[in-house]
Amino acid sequence: MWKFLLWSFLGLATLKGSAVAEFSDVFDEELFVKPLPDKFVYSYFQFTTRWELSRNDSLLHTNLVSRPLAELFHHFGVQELHLSFTYGLWRYESWGYPVTDAGPGAEVWAWFDPTTDRASIDHRWKMLCGTLSGLFCASLSFIDPSNTFEPVYSLRPQTHRFPGQPEPILRYAALPREIVCTENLTPWAKLLPCRSREGLVSLLVPDSVYASNYHSLGVHMRKLCADPACSEFQLEVKQTVSVVQDLRLFGGPNWSLRKLFGQGMEGSCALATTSNVYVDVTDNGAVEVSQKPDETVRFVRGGARTELHRFDVKQFEAVTARGRRAMFNVAVMDKRDPNVIVVAGPPPIFAKRFILGVGQERGKIVTQITNAHWGALDLIVFENIPWFVPIYLHTLTIRHGAERIKPAFLHYTPGVQRERPYGLEVAFRIPARATVELSIDFDYIFLKWQEYPPDANHGHYIPSSIISLLLPSARNYTSIPREASLFRESFNATQLAGYFLQLRTESLLLTLPTPDFSMPYNVICLACTVVALAFGPIHNISTKRIVAKGKEAAKPSLGEKVKQFFKFRTGTKPAQTKEEEAATIEDLNAPDTE
Repeated sequence: MWKFLLWSFLGLATLKGSAVAEFSDVFDEELFVKPLPDKFVYSYFQFTTRWELSRNDSLLHTNLVSRPLAELFHHFGVQELHLSFTYGLWRYESWGYPVTDAGPGAEVWAWFDPTTDRASIDHRWKMLCGTLSGLFCASLSFIDPSNTFEPVYSLRPQTHRFPGQPEPILRYAALPREIVCTENLTPWAKLLPCRSREGLVSLLVPDSVYASNYHSLGVHMRKLCADPACSEFQLEVKQTVSVVQDLRLFGGPNWSLRKLFGQGMEGSCALATTSNVYVDVTDNGAVEVSQKPDETVRFVRGGARTELHRFDVKQFEAVTARGRRAMFNVAVMDKRDPNVIVVAGPPPIFAKRFILGVGQERGKIVTQITNAHWGALDLIVFENIPWFVPIYLHTLTIRHGAERIKPAFLHYTPGVQRERPYGLEVAFRIPARATVELSIDFDYIFLKWQEYPPDANHGHYIPSSIISLLLPSARNYTSIPREASLFRESFNATQLAGYFLQLRTESLLLTLPTPDFSMPYNVICLACTVVALAFGPIHNISTKRIVAKGKEAAKPSLGEKVKQFFKFRTGTKPAQTKEEEAATIEDLNAPDTE
């Protein structure tokens, strides 16, 4: 019997080992921490899974990649997918540029396999948004053709392109009013190989994340083909989290992972190939780190020098812990004078957006772009305007002071009420050391009463605009190259053509003419009151029977009770009064009452 159990165990172990060997996927987790001016600190988590597949492999049999995400590519014919949930506004002017940029609220865009049937693409897009809505507990099911747009120049695919291969089809939508909460973080963490139990993801405590000034969840997937036939390809799944916290809420400029996220880290994810923590110590000579880093990385990228301390969590488990329970933590002490305020130089380009106008008849959307670089820059501005904000193309102006700038090219898609939003992509050159204003007029319109949100007086949101350009230098630039996957692959990644940058402006809050919703409320209350008062008496009269009931007999006196007692003892029946006899006859003849 024991031999049979032994051979069964060996057989199962062999089958398990062969099944694991079939998957050629790799999982890496990284954390990048960068102190920001004004006593803020930026933490960027990145969890990357890369899976090598051949044409015969199925996306329905996964190992490290979450099966729900792999099924999106299998069922909907997606080549690339980007999804983000963001709270707050990134301050480009003082913080520089994030590793991954995202607009306020929810933002999703995807590239589908090329086809001539546009109706099928719209159907797959609707089903994809509904699936993502259920997967991440979000309101993405509200995405429909009325808020979906197809940009031509601003958003480009990050997958491999081969000569003669048709272009994939893009769909883009944004929900700037989407609220980000724990219901989004919990399903997001369940898609990781180690979920939220161990590794860097264990630092993402909801209390610490959602108490921050800025936080953003992201899921970025792409399919990288090795040849035009895509007989062999790589599926890359990248899950990101960006958190900006105010150190003044923690009692001073000193910080640590335990202080920022409420707890330390027991170790790395067991399924991760690498687990690294990078701390940016560039130009911080007065900063002292609690422990010695495993490596100090110094590199030059686009003329900008960067110095990072790398901490290998895998090495910490193997050497420092030595089999005992230990918590990984990095602490940074700032030895500089607290009365000295460090002022950082502005980034090469940043933007602001606001609404001008008086009254509720006409207004103007203004995007103010500032170029702090020493040379002129070419950029593309993408405006996604909802259908309930009709804009006028002939009022589009680009001004630098009193000088008017002529756009290099313009792509405009007129909107249709309740069917399609307005889309505007305009490219122009902004002079060096200059501020340019791009403005366009619009009208305030009345909506149907059912088209107002529950809080009608709060207003309607206009999604943020997207500014795309190539930076000649990498000052305040931390993004990962498009051809790279991991954060460490951005070291010394000098790009002669320029550094692609996308920045998003504020989402605008527009107060449309709102009817007096208190009047229907008063009418409803009055009508309900009248109906209730009229219905009650009518219902009682129509359902109950009226029954005549005799008068009650007068109570006998004490002398009469004594007489009745003696008459009862002698066996004689007491005589009834005329009233009692009449009441008895009436009671016997009376019908039953309800």
